[in-house]
Amino acid sequence: MKPEAGEEKVSAAKIVRQEYLRSTRMLQASLPAESVSLYEASKGRLTVKLHSGEVHVMDEGEVRKLLEVVPPYFWKLVKIPVLLRYEKPGGGPSQYTVMGDSWQRRLVEIMLRGDFSESGLDALTVSDFKKIASKYPSLIFVSISL
Repeated sequence: MKPEAGEEKVSAAKIVRQEYLRSTRMLQASLPAESVSLYEASKGRLTVKLHSGEVHVMDEGEVRKLLEVVPPYFWKLVKIPVLLRYEKPGGGPSQYTVMGDSWQRRLVEIMLRGDFSESGLDALTVSDFKKIASKYPSLIFVSISL
């Protein structure tokens, strides 16, 4: 007996949703379960645990580069790695929202522009993201909006 056309669509939609959820769980497992202050990183702590239980090692050269541009009085206030959330709000242009408090938003602004404003950056354009991801690839993690 051949299934109705609507039944095939439901089955395909269900499979796509299941695959999406599986991929999302895998992505979430690869995100950091912890972070370290830039001060701790300056003292040599360059590893963080991921939700999967694995360990991520941040590149020492990238951390040194970041320490050169971030004022020392920020070091105990900001955390690495930086977590961004990819979003495409309302069908508009894609953006990367900075996860965390105003200190994290200021850190991302420093990473991008070398300077910061009072509020920092709430979100990055795709072009902005490419700039900081190419400069600090081991210090950036990206999640997706569900």
